[in-house]
Amino acid sequence: MRDFYDVLGISRTANNTEIRSAFKRLAKAYHPDRNPGNKDAEEKFKDINEAYHTLANPVKKAQYDLRYFGLTLTYDEDHWREVQKKRRYYQWQHRPQQEYRFDRNYFKIQGLAFLVFLIIAGFCFSVIHTAHYYVRKQQLEKIRVNTQMLDQVNSLFNSGRFNDAFTLIKNLEKEDPLEYRFGFARDSLIAALRKQADHKFELREFESAVAHYKILQQYEHHVRFETLENMYLCQYYMGNYEESLQALKHLHNQEPYNLGLIYQIGMINLEKLDNPEEALVYFTLGKKLFKENLGQVYGAAFQIVMNPSDAPDIYYQIFIARARTNVRLERYRDAITDCNWAIFLRREMAEPYYYRALAGIGKRELINVCDDLAKAERDFKDVAELKRRHCN
Repeated sequence: MRDFYDVLGISRTANNTEIRSAFKRLAKAYHPDRNPGNKDAEEKFKDINEAYHTLANPVKKAQYDLRYFGLTLTYDEDHWREVQKKRRYYQWQHRPQQEYRFDRNYFKIQGLAFLVFLIIAGFCFSVIHTAHYYVRKQQLEKIRVNTQMLDQVNSLFNSGRFNDAFTLIKNLEKEDPLEYRFGFARDSLIAALRKQADHKFELREFESAVAHYKILQQYEHHVRFETLENMYLCQYYMGNYEESLQALKHLHNQEPYNLGLIYQIGMINLEKLDNPEEALVYFTLGKKLFKENLGQVYGAAFQIVMNPSDAPDIYYQIFIARARTNVRLERYRDAITDCNWAIFLRREMAEPYYYRALAGIGKRELINVCDDLAKAERDFKDVAELKRRHCN
């Protein structure tokens, strides 16, 4: 019996690549087309062909090895893994093809499967429908309870118990933040309370208006400027100057560059609370803003460039108020400077000449006092007495 490994000139552990390479090399050498009439070459080619087709097939190769060499041969692990892999592939290629037959049994199985599907689908639908029913029922109950609570809130508000109404709606929002009606109700209550407060203010019922505005101040997300301004006016008209000043300072925190607020805070301190020191702080802030604002518009030399009549009246009012405060605090030099600024802004007004005259008298520098008193005589009754004492 021929040894196919010797025929191909390879070792018994050769892999497929080595088997194929040996076959191609020997086939080229012994092919009948290259050896016409050579019987030995033809027989040799037949042996090479048979050896290749046996060893290239893993199943035939395994059978050949067992038959020819017996069970004593051993191969490495990679070789047997390759053999098993090719054997499985060969078996897969030659597996019997299954044919599906559409007989009664086939339709019976399909019908049973469809019936099972319908049963499962029906069960799932019933579970979902039941769950949806109970969820919807809970939602309707929740809506009913929330509606009752909103009615209670409105009842408290309409009876004048504003704090109780706002406290209740705040707690309801905290318990159920997804209920949009609570937020809408809170905003509606704030709007209604603001309307009532404004109505009381228009009727000049200041005490009642202040009570409304104080509650409104607690529950507005951001306290409106108009709320604080009306609170200030109510307190001012009632003579509660400390409270009105607190409202003004709150407004000033919101709008620190509002010269009107700065002037009002200073005047309440000066005229109503007898606190010229704090008044001077705010008037000085107004003077600083005056220079900053006009410097940004006209440049550093704004005194030369600008037309004084174009300046807002609030600048003139701040300088006159600051001059009054400095005269009261006996800071006469600063008072004269403030009067000069006021005269620069409104030359036709009598007040700056009057207070400049008072500052000059206070400093005992009477050079220009008589001229200033003459210009202020039309508006101040005590000018005649001052002229009699200091100008004769």
